[in-house]
This record gives sequence, C-alpha cells and structure tokens, in this order.
Amino acid sequence: MKKKKNYSRQDGFSESELLHWATDHLASAKILFKANYRCYDSAGYLSHLGVELVLKAILLNQRNEFPNEHSLAKLSNLIVNSGVKLKYTIGHEETLKTLDGFYELRYPKAVNPIEIGDDDWSNIDALFEHLILILPDKIQQDLRQINHTEKGDRILMRWKKNI
Repeated sequence: MKKKKNYSRQDGFSESELLHWATDHLASAKILFKANYRCYDSAGYLSHLGVELVLKAILLNQRNEFPNEHSLAKLSNLIVNSGVKLKYTIGHEETLKTLDGFYELRYPKAVNPIEIGDDDWSNIDALFEHLILILPDKIQQDLRQINHTEKGDRILMRWKKNI
C-alpha cells in the first residue's frame, strides 16, 4: 500500500481540529510527566505528537496542506520555506531536537536511546506556547473556543459515580 504524501482541507482537516488534538496530547503529557517516572516514555511520545500537530496546523494554514511527515525539524523547515518566521530561540531548537528523539519512544527498542525526565516538560510547554503565538489571531481565537467535551465525532463524557 502506498503511503499518502500530503493531507489537506479536502481530506477534512482544519487548523482547529489539529490544534484540539495537539492541546489534548500535550495536556495528557503534562499529567504523565507529573505522575510517575514510569509514564515518561508515554509523556515524551505524546509531547512529540502534540508539537507535530501544531506544526501541521501552521502548514495547513500557510499551504492548505501538510505532509505525512513526523520529523519536527523537517516540518519546521517546510514552515520556514513557506515564509513563516518561527523565531526559535536556542532553547526552542534544543527542545525541538529532544522532541524529535522522543518519537522513538513509541517502540521498546529505540535505535538511539534517549534520556527523558520530568524536567523536560517546562521546555516543551514553552515551545508549544511560542508556536501558538505564531498562529493568526483568528486561529488562536478558535483554539480558545474549542469545546473539549467534543472531539472528532465523539462526545467525551465523565459519569458521576453513585456512592
């Protein structure tokens, strides 16, 4: 089966939907980073996914499509080539490199073992906040108005337990 190269609005993608998933992945990562060292691999992987989706939302906004690509460095380069100045600090660049390594955390035997700890979260959160500020005001506004009880075609519910 041939891998699709690009996804677009015609495939049903929107910036707000990508950002909704991104913010939920990052919210989950934050909880996992605080929970227990046993959760760090999952937290790192979810952090990678969250930032990846933010970058893809920026690309969708700029180019009306984004590639089937997982390298944050490659996605960042595509954004810059689209004319958007990412204005990464050295800290952002280091965090991006670290997050790219976290993609390997999805499997038990990483090609290049990577170090991960709860102190990674503050840098990841700072990078996320920086990327959100790059988005046009309208998309930032849409992000603030996301209904977090609806996701995709599902309604997320939390049932009260009878005591």
